[in-house]
Amino acid sequence: MILVTGAAGSVGRRLVERLRESEEVYATDIEVDVSNRLLVRALFEQISPEIVFHLAGAKHAFEGELEPMKATQVNVNGTMNVLEAAKSVGAKVVFSSTCKACDPETAYGATKLIAERLVLNAGGVVVRFYNIPESDGNVFRLWETIPEHDPIPVTDCWRYFISMEQALDLTLAARDLPCGRYVCDPGLSLHMQTVAERLYPRRETIEVPRRRGDRFREPLKAECEEIWPYKGAPYCEVRSPYDVRQPALTVSVPIGAA
Repeated sequence: MILVTGAAGSVGRRLVERLRESEEVYATDIEVDVSNRLLVRALFEQISPEIVFHLAGAKHAFEGELEPMKATQVNVNGTMNVLEAAKSVGAKVVFSSTCKACDPETAYGATKLIAERLVLNAGGVVVRFYNIPESDGNVFRLWETIPEHDPIPVTDCWRYFISMEQALDLTLAARDLPCGRYVCDPGLSLHMQTVAERLYPRRETIEVPRRRGDRFREPLKAECEEIWPYKGAPYCEVRSPYDVRQPALTVSVPIGAA
């Protein structure tokens, strides 16, 4: 049995669709509040999952700045509850994180970094996503609603992107990966003006200020981290000197090293 939390989210919905092609899946979302320890424990005792894809979370940086305690309760306490319940039934946990956990500047990013640490310390696997254009509630969905002759609002910032397929492939692969933190290759960082011009050529744009919690440049990794190729796979391992568990690697030089 596979359990997916946050199954109504952008990645969660598509992950459940992929899994149900060949697996037995129990999908939950807000009906199971992960910050409720007793509710989480009861669910695990009921279904005894072998693999848990923990995607549930308070995901928006802006909302996290307005309600940092809510972000903490869901992202930190909720992850701890899932880990404790998973341990009780011997389940492996795959946790979805974000590039905003790299040297976080926001409450949301900080809660995801703490959750990463909890998962790694418990022997689980972290998949860290960059921005996914196909996800719900992002600027790409906003742009789609702008009337054809109106300017596109653009924020002065730089972002890394991965596709939904990359996110799904990495998440599914993680069930067979050793404890560690993994990412897809997002390519080069893009300025949002460039992104808008590529999607809407010859369309007028108008600059709008960044929202609270939106930083100018999302980093590829934290300052203390190194990105390593992983056994010829289409993803990499991100290692920090603060990681307790250090899986064996087949390469000797990190990406970007001299």
